Amino acid sequence: MAKAELSLLNSAFSEFTKASESLITYYNSLETQIRELKRQVQEKNSQLETARQYLHTILDSLPVGVVVIEKGPEPHFLNKRAKKLNATGFISGLRNGGGTYGELKNGAGFFRWRREALNGGFEGKEVIVFEDVTQVEKMKERLERDERLRAMGEMAARIAHEIKNPLGSMELFLSMLQESKLRRKDRKYVDYVLFGVKAIDRVINNILSYTRPKTLILKEERLADLVRETVEFMRVSIKSRNISIRIDSALEEPCVFDPDLMKLVLMNLISNAMDAVCEEGCITLSIRREKNHVVLSISDNGIGMTEEVRKSLFNPFFTTKEKGLGLGLFIVYNIVQAHGGYIEVESQPRVGSTFLIYLPEKGT
Repeated sequence: MAKAELSLLNSAFSEFTKASESLITYYNSLETQIRELKRQVQEKNSQLETARQYLHTILDSLPVGVVVIEKGPEPHFLNKRAKKLNATGFISGLRNGGGTYGELKNGAGFFRWRREALNGGFEGKEVIVFEDVTQVEKMKERLERDERLRAMGEMAARIAHEIKNPLGSMELFLSMLQESKLRRKDRKYVDYVLFGVKAIDRVINNILSYTRPKTLILKEERLADLVRETVEFMRVSIKSRNISIRIDSALEEPCVFDPDLMKLVLMNLISNAMDAVCEEGCITLSIRREKNHVVLSISDNGIGMTEEVRKSLFNPFFTTKEKGLGLGLFIVYNIVQAHGGYIEVESQPRVGSTFLIYLPEKGT
């Protein structure tokens, strides 16, 4: 090989070596950049995941339900509160409905809701925020009922007093007529009228006793024992109707209440439950502690009641029974209120009813 060719070949190899070294250096630099980019991507993904978890934690910590819906049948997103309240049970009803806000009832719960369409690249999706206002509605209902019954009680007492005054005069004059010389037939008529006047007077006295504030004789006893005693007292009539009764007490500690009046409450509610269930029906009495209250519940699997009937239950003289006077539940209401407690009713037609009595744990 000529000297010139060898020199050219060496030069070519030298250039190739330099190019290879430059390529290796560039590759190493590129590899370093790729590793840095991967690190940055991982860091950004970690930040995004942290942000996502942070956002979900915030959404799950909210006291309201948050649901995102789109065209599909299933919600796109539900926060923890929405899942707990089983939002899918009533969100479907709002999916095709109009309006951007409103109120709804789902079972025994009351909810307020608001709907907004999403923008910024999320078109086609809507967010529905709903709030459970069941306790607020129940409190409002109790306050309205207390005010209504107080007014009705005062009105009944005033009417009773107004009727009682002329009744007293009538009874006096009829007694004077009895002492005078009357024909036997006329005396008989006077006796009939006097009997009617006394009967009306007894009814008026009963109304006054029902509307008068109850005087409590508070004792520290076990409510569970009183429930068992009352059920045993009514055992014969319960068995004659072929009704099963169950007592479930999670509270055996003593609490403060008037035993005689609470027994009257229990007898009224158990009797009503017996009238509501068919043969082979079931009544369950349970006792539990809830915050600062003792909760006594009487449940049945009977005919239940409509919302209209439920709201009128405690009104004096309101009854759904043919021979009822409509004062039993009014008495129950007054006794529970005198204890500083309150009573709630949950019911569905053809499913059954539950009366919940809340009594202060340490008395009034």
